[in-house]
Amino acid sequence: MSSPAPDARIIALDLLHRLEKSPLTLDRLMEQTLEAHPLLDQRDRSLVFALVYGVQRWRSRLDHVAAGFTRRSWHQVDPTVRNILRLALFQLLFLDRIPAPAIVHTAVDLAKKRVPRAANFVNALLRSLLRQGVDSVLASPPRDPVAALALETAFPPWLVSRWVARDGLDTARRRCQAANRIPPLTVRINRLQTRRHQALAAWGAAAVDVSSTETSPDGITIESFRGPIQSLPGYDAGWFQVQDEAAQLVSLLAAPQSGQRILDACCGRGVKTGHLAALAENRADIVATDNDPRKLADVEVEMRRLKVSGVRCAVVDWLREPLPDGDIFDLVLLDAPCSGLGVIGRNPDAKWRRQPKDVARQARRQLALMDVLAHRVRPGGVLVYAVCSLEPEETDAVVAAFLARHPAFGIQPPRMHLPAPAHRLVQPDGAVRIDPAMEPMDGFFMVRLLHHGVSERLY
Repeated sequence: MSSPAPDARIIALDLLHRLEKSPLTLDRLMEQTLEAHPLLDQRDRSLVFALVYGVQRWRSRLDHVAAGFTRRSWHQVDPTVRNILRLALFQLLFLDRIPAPAIVHTAVDLAKKRVPRAANFVNALLRSLLRQGVDSVLASPPRDPVAALALETAFPPWLVSRWVARDGLDTARRRCQAANRIPPLTVRINRLQTRRHQALAAWGAAAVDVSSTETSPDGITIESFRGPIQSLPGYDAGWFQVQDEAAQLVSLLAAPQSGQRILDACCGRGVKTGHLAALAENRADIVATDNDPRKLADVEVEMRRLKVSGVRCAVVDWLREPLPDGDIFDLVLLDAPCSGLGVIGRNPDAKWRRQPKDVARQARRQLALMDVLAHRVRPGGVLVYAVCSLEPEETDAVVAAFLARHPAFGIQPPRMHLPAPAHRLVQPDGAVRIDPAMEPMDGFFMVRLLHHGVSERLY
């Protein structure tokens, strides 16, 4: 007898619960969850995605609405009950395909299964909301503009306050709004296996809605694709990797060359590693390091899929047990661990995981990594520093502190290494900044640092 099909809403509820308890990111937990439910059909997979990511994008606004219909403190409500109500409220406020009575019925049923004593409370709160409407709670926003924007866009007040103080209310609003839009699926063509026009033709013939990215010469945006990425033509042949357009510019700025010895110091799952190998035409000696052996196992699998050769993986914690001192490179890429505040659109859980102290903590770590890696760059070589953050502590301040400590380095003009459409992103100081408030891309900061050894004007 076959087991019953898993319920998408129960899966979503369990995932939200795990997210509150686990140090793992939402995308990693989502991956684990879907692997644990291989029989979940595509429609239910999409529903799980929509529910969990939607709740995370709008969590504080959902909580504000729910709190307006209960006399008890929202923070005293059982955590499972809070997530049941968040799921229901997200569907009521942001989705229109499911009738409201069905949403209420499902929420009450979830409560009966998980927290039976709270079923009446869930039913009463949701039915009160349907009778009175959300305007009874949202019609009078806070007078303070920061608090009002935080409520409107479901962002932590500390982060909104930081952005407003630095960039003004309008820019902060655009940045928050950009982060709340569902980001497109963007891939980068693997030049070792195909070209962009070939993939566009193949996917167009398969009735996939695709278009070329404007800034990266290898990017393709895929609209309204609901299947697993592995089902796209060319996946097994290594045609592409999933990568946002902004992140693609990091490897283009690095401009790896055939014959170079390259270090990808914090390679993660190897997306930029694959790009470096392709740009060097599979003729570079690349060492990909990370402190997580599980990620490196994924890198090795990914390099085989991409038909990449010349990549050696090594488990390295650069702040504890670096590679031997004599190991130096022509090019070092540090895509540094950071606050991730530039990619909230893809990782909405970061809004609720990050605290103000995290920005300074990450900046200290980034500078320490830069200090260590500076000694791995040969004279005349290049160190590329990149973070998916626009916070000054993690960007300008890290670079300024690094240059003060390492006068042998200087910022190299980036335009000669970037495609012409990306020149608009180059700042007067020579750094590249991509702000989601201004560009339809993730938030990124990147800079190319040359170790003095060639005669070239530096900023």
